[in-house]
Amino acid sequence: MKWTDFIVPIIFIWLFQLLIADFLTIGTIRPDFPLILILYFSVRYGRSIGVISGFFLGFIVDLSGTAIFFGLLPMTYSLTGYLAGNLKGLFKKMSPVSYAFCWALIITIQFFIFCLIQYQDLWAFNKGVFLGKWFGTTIYTLSFITLLQFISPLHKNE
Repeated sequence: MKWTDFIVPIIFIWLFQLLIADFLTIGTIRPDFPLILILYFSVRYGRSIGVISGFFLGFIVDLSGTAIFFGLLPMTYSLTGYLAGNLKGLFKKMSPVSYAFCWALIITIQFFIFCLIQYQDLWAFNKGVFLGKWFGTTIYTLSFITLLQFISPLHKNE
């Protein structure tokens, strides 16, 4: 495990999120590519690396000026790194459907926490719009993760 195995993908994904993700925006919903990288790091290297990379990448994205609530992304990315790190080595012990359901549930929980804080005014006044934002951001990022499963499956990274 070399440090370049972490730094180069983090810088690439951060630049990709900063420069390209705006072109993929549908309304106010855009994919979360750093979250996908954290998911892959966590499943491959475990909880410790997942939490550290989640905090580091969240902090970098927050410093980029895209965050409304400073510290929200490091918190949610660290949580995702911790939860997804529990999936390390479980692909052979679980059915593939259960495994996919677990990482999809982790992403869904992460986006619920993120949207609950980011769109707290919608939660208070219009729960339907809030659920639409939450569902939209979750499905949009899950669709990119699902497409990546054909190129580089999560279980191959174990």
